[in-house]
This record gives sequence, structure tokens and C-alpha cells, in this order.
Amino acid sequence: MSKGSKSTIVIGAGIVGIATALRLQMDGRKVTVIDPKAPGRATSFGNAGSIAIGAVYPTGSPGNFKQLPKMLFNRSGPVSIRWSYLPWLAPWLWRFFVASTPARVEQISTELSALVAPAGEAHKALMKAHRIEGIVKPLGWLKVYTGEASFRSTLEERLVMQKLGVNLQLLNQDELRQLEPGLAPNFTHGAFQPDNLFVTSPVKLAEAYAEAFTRLGGSILAETAVRFERDGNRVARVVTDLAIHEAEHVVICAGAWSGRVCEMLGIRVPLDTERGYHLNLVQPEDGPKLTRPVVIGDHGFVLAPMQDGIRLTSGVEFAGVDAAPDFTRIKRMLPLAQKALPGLSANVTREWLGHRPSTPDSKPVIGSAPGLENVFLGFGHGHIGLTLAARTADLLADRIAGRPADIDLAPFAANRF
Repeated sequence: MSKGSKSTIVIGAGIVGIATALRLQMDGRKVTVIDPKAPGRATSFGNAGSIAIGAVYPTGSPGNFKQLPKMLFNRSGPVSIRWSYLPWLAPWLWRFFVASTPARVEQISTELSALVAPAGEAHKALMKAHRIEGIVKPLGWLKVYTGEASFRSTLEERLVMQKLGVNLQLLNQDELRQLEPGLAPNFTHGAFQPDNLFVTSPVKLAEAYAEAFTRLGGSILAETAVRFERDGNRVARVVTDLAIHEAEHVVICAGAWSGRVCEMLGIRVPLDTERGYHLNLVQPEDGPKLTRPVVIGDHGFVLAPMQDGIRLTSGVEFAGVDAAPDFTRIKRMLPLAQKALPGLSANVTREWLGHRPSTPDSKPVIGSAPGLENVFLGFGHGHIGLTLAARTADLLADRIAGRPADIDLAPFAANRF
């Protein structure tokens, strides 16, 4: 419970931070969220909308690392690097390489499986508790391919998923047509994860959690944390650009900016950003129909039928958090998207860039901050921040309350690197 005027302060109002704040508020704590941006308006705004409980395979793998040079020189490929950023990225890439061996991939996948398997149920419980309806639908996640070669390139990932009990259905050309008749008929292979949930507007889910949080008495402040004042091994106050806040606990959920916040406390985590772009395409009423997010496996982009249009999301760009956006690559993907979904409109109503907070081993940082008894960490979720938001919230709430976790959090500790 809160003590006097002290708050549990959550830094970050993205989907992870706001879900964590809500979960802590439900424990009866006085909670304050600090973020210069409104809830869900940064990285959480523009993802592909999947609560991906089958997301057990790390980004780093022998196959992916081997294909990286080829990807980088493909002007319409899923990965790009701003070469001027390479000197800063190199240490992260080396750790990424070390985490990409077969033995490490097997270990990381097992650890991720324990983390993500209950992620859908965690969101369902949080939504049910606050009567949030109509945003999340049980529609699954589909990947499609135009031939045996591209489909076979994902064999290792599928074998790992099946070994870890992910519900994965392999579909032929006819079955794909039945599931998504609007797709081009040349897709011959598919992999369908029916247990994944589809968030039809990620920002609306973040806003719904934020509304429930404030309804319970929580505060959201449009401020920027600039430093911390310590009392021994505790943080006593959070100093922002506008005020000083007494702190009972501090929870850092600042996404790709979490590394900078942690450095103020002397905590260093190898965190970078896999920048992701999207285009919002508004369709006429007689436009193509798409039911669920679909990964076009040959090119590494996603088409997702959001509430405000079909969202085309790109792969990964490494350029840090400060570089200006470059929409050249994702605009090159638009003709490929129109081939994949015939009749897709080119009416772009939004161009968007977000910053996925990524660790080299594809695992988030969740748990206590090293050396600080009242600071807790929840960031670095990479491609599965939306997936793990409510799950991370549950784990952090349990840790702060002294309740036992249902999994070993050591693989997700900040000092594992």
C-alpha cells in the first residue's frame, strides 16, 4: 500500500507501462505514470496488432544471421541499417551474433515459451476486470508463402515452435483460399496460429487500460524524467522537467528510451531499437477483404485489417532513436502488398515510425533493478511488447508485492548480459 504522499512511479505510458500501472493500481497502490507522450501514442501505436502467444523463436538464429548480409543489400528487404549508425550498433550486433548459435536459440526459445504462453490469458483477465470489449478478437495469425523454397526457409522456426507446444497449423493452397479468399491465389503454403489474438486498434487498447487506471485513481503526468535522487540503495525522488515526485517504488517501462533512463541510475543494459514503419491504407467499401494479420513471408511485411484501414508494417531498421524517419523502403513495399492483396488501395492516410526496444538475445528485461531495492524494470520486449504487456504487468506486480512468480525470472534479469 502507498505511504503518505509517496507513489509507485511508472516511467513510460506505452502498452507495457500503462498495463503495469493498472495492475499495480488494482493492488491498491497509489500509482503515478510519467511520460511526455499520451498513453499508447509512441511505439505502442503502430504495431501489427498480434498478441502472439506462439512467439517463442528469437530474432537471432543461425539462419537469420547468415541471411543478414543479403537482407541488408535488398532495397525492398525486411532489414536495413543506417551505415553511419554502425559504430554504435556494433557491440549490440556482436551480442546478437553470440545469441544466435543453435544451443542459445534452443535455450532462449524455451525461456520465451514460459513467458509468452500465458500472455493472451493475462490480457483477457485484465480486459475482463475492466469490461474492455470489442478491441481484441480471437482471429489468429497467418504467414503465407508463394513456394516451397521460401516456406522451407522457416522450417527450423516451425520445428522449435512445434517442439514447445505452439498450436501451429500448416495450410495448403486451397486451405489458404478458404481462410483468406482475398489474398492472391499464388500463395501455396501457409502457417496459421489460431490461438493468437488480434488487437484491431493497439492504441485503443492502451487508452482503455489508461482510462481504467485513472478511473481507479491513478495519475498520468505529461512530464519527462531527468534524474533520480537516491537514499542509499533506494530511489527517494524522481525529478522531472516540471516537478519532484516522492517515490515508494520506481518502475522503468520506457521502451526504447529505457536504456537512457537506466543510465541515470548507473544501470547499463545493451538495449537498441529495431525501428518499424507502417503505412495506413484506407479502403473503399468494395475493396479487398482481409480478416486477420497476414505475414507475407517472401518479403517480410504484414498486412493487418485495423479499425481505421489496412496497415502495412515493415521489417526492421537500425538507426537509433534519434534519426529522422525514412519512408523510402516501406513505400517500395506498397506495390508488393498490392500484388499480395489484389485491389488494395494505395490511398495512404498515415506514415508512421516506431521504435521497438530490443535486446540482443530477444528476451525482455523483467524484474528487480540490480543494487536498488525499490526499482523494477520492464522493457526490451522487441517485437512482442503488445503480446507481453499484461503478462509483464502481472510479473512486476507480484515482484513488488513479494508474491512468488510462476516462472523463474533469472533469464530476464538485467544483469544477465
